[in-house]
Amino acid sequence: MCYYNLKGMVITVKGSFLVNIAQGRYDVLYNITFQQIETFLTVAKCLNLSKAGETLYASQPSLSKTLKRFEEGVGMRLFKSSNQGMALTGDGEYLFSVLEPLYKTINKSIQLARYNSTTPLRVLRIVEPSSYDYTDDFTQLKHLVKAFESKYPDVVVQEHLCDFKELRQELEFGNADLVFTEDFGIRDIPGVTARLLNHFNLYITISAKHPLAVSDKLDFSALSNETLFTLPTMASEQEDIDTQLEACRFLGFTPRRVEFKSNFNTLLHAISKGRGICFCAKLKKIRLDDDLRYYQTDFPVQPSIAVAWRTNKLSREAKNFINMLPEDGYDGLNEPPQDTPPE
Repeated sequence: MCYYNLKGMVITVKGSFLVNIAQGRYDVLYNITFQQIETFLTVAKCLNLSKAGETLYASQPSLSKTLKRFEEGVGMRLFKSSNQGMALTGDGEYLFSVLEPLYKTINKSIQLARYNSTTPLRVLRIVEPSSYDYTDDFTQLKHLVKAFESKYPDVVVQEHLCDFKELRQELEFGNADLVFTEDFGIRDIPGVTARLLNHFNLYITISAKHPLAVSDKLDFSALSNETLFTLPTMASEQEDIDTQLEACRFLGFTPRRVEFKSNFNTLLHAISKGRGICFCAKLKKIRLDDDLRYYQTDFPVQPSIAVAWRTNKLSREAKNFINMLPEDGYDGLNEPPQDTPPE
């Protein structure tokens, strides 16, 4: 059995490389600058030093020198020659897939800090998953947002939709006051409190054109030759893989392989084309409605919709929203509950 990362490459020791960096196990980031990371990402997008130089207002020799220092710092060769001139190596593709969303998050944090320093507006920043508008599972929260806007008309509610990887980063880096998500997307984030609301059903989703889709009842054991597509939801790809495989084995099959997709739309596209299967909620109002078929699973513990926040970084607006949440759904996901009196 083989597993694939975001770029479709087989996972090797590289899969844990940046996890180890984040946990302080390697000191490879010493002397690496933000400018070097920006240069690497820009050149990786352009694959042309001249075009990258125009974007960064830098000469080609300067870019080459910066890239060389960056490669020396991370200890990997990131570019190679190709028929088109430049191409990313396997290490380069992997590093690009991890660093690009982090770079965007850092830039956004800086812009937000500047904005907050000059704008006296009261703002509630809410981050939601890409499926937010395509399932009824978030209906209760949508009603609560409307009720909050009516109760606090002087507060600007800013909503941002993204995939799990970015959603987790927005929560970890403090770019979100609140996160609405499926509970499995934030279980392993330290320093986070969550309140669980309604349960929801997970379905095995396949293409309506798949030979198995002719039946109203799916034989799960027949899925052993299928690729299982998924999105990153945890800090470690291996943890994601193990969780997905455990769910499959409970249903009585082991997929041929587990493959990560970079975003929600790409995952749905792959399913609709009959290239594999996935676990997801029942979706609506999407262009692929007629191309997908859903088969309900019967797990002993149903997942829940959750509202999560940084335990020790609550804005007044977030506290007021939390106080509107129903109390009976809380189960202490990561941190013990704390009193949040309105201000």
